[in-house]
Amino acid sequence: MMFGPRKRLPILMYHQVSTDRANGLTIPADSLEMQLAWIAEKGYSTISFRELLDSGETGQSLPARPVILTFDDAYADFYSHAWPLLKRARMKATLFVPVAFIGKTNLWDQGKEPILSADQLKELYRQGDIEFGIHSFLHRSYASLAPEDMKEDLDNCFQTLEFHGIRAARVLAYPYGGYPRKDPELNRDMKALFRSIDLWYAVRIGNRINPLPVRDRYEMKRIDIRGTDSFLTFKIKLARGFINPFA
Repeated sequence: MMFGPRKRLPILMYHQVSTDRANGLTIPADSLEMQLAWIAEKGYSTISFRELLDSGETGQSLPARPVILTFDDAYADFYSHAWPLLKRARMKATLFVPVAFIGKTNLWDQGKEPILSADQLKELYRQGDIEFGIHSFLHRSYASLAPEDMKEDLDNCFQTLEFHGIRAARVLAYPYGGYPRKDPELNRDMKALFRSIDLWYAVRIGNRINPLPVRDRYEMKRIDIRGTDSFLTFKIKLARGFINPFA
């Protein structure tokens, strides 16, 4: 059996990394550094979605305690603050790119936070330990998109990245965590589309740890790591996936 008994896969979700602020979507760089050190101390090994796929398709074994680190929105501060820490810790990560906004700002929020340029993405790609996934083309929620609009969105993502010479893993992070959870027919059609275009995985939020083997590859859960989390909260989230307010 390629997966050992009760093997689990936490997928952590980050957004921005900063040296001077902390909020729900922005983690201080020194907090991230502490978290990476704790991940290593507890015996976790970072893996990519490509490695996860290979473990299912070819039987390639996974580490005893795998974890996937994900960063949404491809903010430019990933290049300046997160990447150096990941390199120092010798850890891998997956960066989910809102493709239409490469080299621009977070215009979907009417914001002014810079997004990584194509040249920065290519430099990260050349290093080998940063995997790129897609965060839609226009950062639109998939909760109510028609399947044909989803396909157009995904095609635009992969074609644009190919134009820039960037190879992306066939993995989608739903913008806003939105997917048709409450519409069974649309949910079924969406997953049929994903299978037809060979999308490997799609990740939501959910704040739970995924069992291995993966039960539903288009509803993989991630753990939301916030800049306002205490170090104890982070430790609990890594171990359990969520905080029990009644504990």
